[in-house]
Amino acid sequence: MTTIVLAAGLSERMGRNKLLLPYKGEAIIVKTVRNALSFSDKVIVVTGNERERVEESLSSFPLTFVYNENYRMGQRTSTIEGIKCVENDDFSILPGDLPLLGKEDALDLFKHLGNKGIARCAFKNTPGHPVAYKKEHREKLLAYPGTMKEYLRENGFMMVPSSLGSIYDIDTPDKYEALLESNGDLSILEGCSDISFS
Repeated sequence: MTTIVLAAGLSERMGRNKLLLPYKGEAIIVKTVRNALSFSDKVIVVTGNERERVEESLSSFPLTFVYNENYRMGQRTSTIEGIKCVENDDFSILPGDLPLLGKEDALDLFKHLGNKGIARCAFKNTPGHPVAYKKEHREKLLAYPGTMKEYLRENGFMMVPSSLGSIYDIDTPDKYEALLESNGDLSILEGCSDISFS
């Protein structure tokens, strides 16, 4: 399994590069990539915004980096650049701001690729990540003119129950503050009624 980690965005809702914010002594992107390496044979990191700083933070890991020069045009462009680098392998797509995603969640997801060939983590019916694809979808995705959400809707996929870590992205100051205050304890975060998980 190859995992594509999306690390190119502008972090507009955060107001600063969320991937480089510290969490337990490391940048959030480092935590996410470390987790990805625990369940994937190969990890591709797509960079864009602050490319040099992101790549430097990950320099000690065995990764493939690809730069998306069109990163300002949105996440789909980064996803496509990552998919282009996938060789003859099943693959999954993971945003770089999911430091609490568990290895068990991902491995369970990969077991459910099944007949549809697409599976997605979900927490209490809220779609999360990774989204995993059988390798047969690579060329179809590269040729598809619509969004990733439209592709999933048209092709169908299995929702695999997962932990809160599969949806807890660090995209606002409130969610980052809650992450730090909880020390990453999922049971505490789940009880934060003022945090939106969608």
